[in-house]
Order: sequence, then C-alpha cells, then structure tokens
Amino acid sequence: METNMLDVEPAIYTTGALLKPMKVINSNGKEIWLWYVSEFVDDSFNDGEVFNPKEFSFSKSKLLTEL
Repeated sequence: METNMLDVEPAIYTTGALLKPMKVINSNGKEIWLWYVSEFVDDSFNDGEVFNPKEFSFSKSKLLTEL
C-alpha cells in the first residue's frame, strides 16, 4: 500500500504561505488529496501574537517551537 505522497505542482499562495498538494491515506484507507504549507512567507500568529513556527519537525510538539 502506498503511503503519503508530496507533490510540488500546482503550488498556490495564500496570505503568508505557499501551499502544495499532498496525497494521504485517510483512516478509512482511502486516498485523499489535501493542501499542505510548504513554506511560510510572512509572519504567522498564535493567539494574536507573532509566531514563526518551524516548517517541519519529527514530532508534533516541536512544530510549535519557534524558529
């Protein structure tokens, strides 16, 4: 069974972030496509405060560690 697959095209821009498509297997075993943030271009915010998170991490908790 194929696991997650990242793709680079098409890329779209939303305020402060570049989004790219990613295929994942959902909890029902079906393939679905979703957008993932591939790059932060501008400030991000957490509870109204400027927060610039890491773009990737080996754990979910470390994603919330500021750069």
